Amino acid sequence: MQAAETIVGKRRRHRNAVFANRVRNFVNRALVRLPGLGPLAAASAAAIVIMTVVGGFGTGALPIAARAGLWALLIGWNAAKWQLWFAMLVRKRADWPRAAAIGAIVINLPLPAEIALALSLFGAAGPVPSVEIWVEALAISAALFALVMLARRSAAPVAAPSMALRPDGLLDRAGLASPADLLAVEAEDHYCRIHAVGRVAVLVHGRFGDALDEVRALDGLRVHRGAWVAAGAIAGAAREGRRWRLDLTGRHRIVVSARYLPAVRDRGWLRRR
Repeated sequence: MQAAETIVGKRRRHRNAVFANRVRNFVNRALVRLPGLGPLAAASAAAIVIMTVVGGFGTGALPIAARAGLWALLIGWNAAKWQLWFAMLVRKRADWPRAAAIGAIVINLPLPAEIALALSLFGAAGPVPSVEIWVEALAISAALFALVMLARRSAAPVAAPSMALRPDGLLDRAGLASPADLLAVEAEDHYCRIHAVGRVAVLVHGRFGDALDEVRALDGLRVHRGAWVAAGAIAGAAREGRRWRLDLTGRHRIVVSARYLPAVRDRGWLRRR
């Protein structure tokens, strides 16, 4: 009897673990495929609180619960539209300004009708000044656009000053003309395979840790226990089962390990191009 209960318990724990892994994988896929999800959710939550407190568009007479529900519905719906818009148009960093500028017009066009419908649902029906709403919406969009661009500019990696090759270092012995030509470094036993622009990969004797010291000032990431990739080398990404791989210029591919996946995702390298 006790053995049977033990088997049932193990099966239940196994099912729970499988379910947890599936949920985690779904969340990881959503984070990759929905650019801007975190900032948009935070901005939407702040906007709901602000509009509930100030009672925007004549909602101040509504009870606080109804007011919060109205703005949660309205702002949540518009946040979903923006998220879908970004998911369709944003594939790389340069896509953000164009997507935001066009979206400010396309997404705000039906706003007066949406506000009128939301007000009627919560018992605050009344005239809705379309022109005034459009002007205010465009002004808010412009302010948010400026803040986002400012934040992205301040968060963008600072270009490292031009650096010379370390004499007799791994990159120097690999025959690179400049560190800027480096695409990736992979560890192979007591050697490092150096991938560079316009040339076949070179195998150089040396420790991977020494290679990491040499590329510390370059814009790139360690993506695996034995692999470092330059930011300029990323040509795309693809999912292989539970793993992600990076496609580099020159048709080389490098697998991303689970340990370094969050950092790679934060750089936006996992968006398919």
